[in-house]
Amino acid sequence: MKFLVAVLVLTLGCASTAAAQIAYGARAGVNFANVSFDGEEDTPSSGRLGALVGVFATVPLWGRLAVQPEAIYTVKGASLDLADLDSSYIVDYFEVPLLARFPVRRNVYVAAGPSFAVRIRARSRTSFAGSTQEVDLKDDVEPFDVGVVGAVGVEFGRWVLDGRYTHGLSDTDADTSDDVEIRNRVFSVSAGIRF
Repeated sequence: MKFLVAVLVLTLGCASTAAAQIAYGARAGVNFANVSFDGEEDTPSSGRLGALVGVFATVPLWGRLAVQPEAIYTVKGASLDLADLDSSYIVDYFEVPLLARFPVRRNVYVAAGPSFAVRIRARSRTSFAGSTQEVDLKDDVEPFDVGVVGAVGVEFGRWVLDGRYTHGLSDTDADTSDDVEIRNRVFSVSAGIRF
C-alpha cells in the first residue's frame, strides 16, 4: 500500500509545474465482471453486474501525453453455474489504476496501464428454494490483485464517458493446496465529470 501512495505522490509531484492544467473528476458506472477458473476443479461461471465509483486526476506530462491516476471502489466476481443453485462470488476492491493517456482525436482518448487493488470484502451469495445464504470468503481470497487496464474515452465538455477492460494477472485464490487459479476479468462502462 505504501508503494501505491508513493507512486501517486511522485506522479502528482512531478507535475507541479503543470498544476494549473491538472483536471480532477469523479466517475460512477457498472462492471460486467467475470473470473477465469483454471485448474483441476474447473468451475463454469458467467458474468455478473457490479458497481464502481471513484475519483481521478488527469496530469499533463509532455506533448499530448498525460498520466491519469485513479482511486476506485469496484465490485468484481462472477455468477457460478451450479446445478439448481443461484450462486454468486462477489469481491469488493479499492483499486488504483495508473494510466498513461493519449488523445487520438479531439474528444477521444485511449489509456492503458497497471492497476493495483486491495480486497475490502469477499463473499459468496447462494439462493435456493426461496432462501438466501451469504458466506464470508475473506480468508479464501488473496488481499491484493494486480491487473492491466485498456480504456477508450470520449469527452463532452466537462463530461467523460469511459469504457475499459481490466485483465487480472494475479491468482486471487488463497488456497495453495490445489491447482485452482482464479483471475478477475472485468469490462466497465462509466460516466464522469471533471471539476
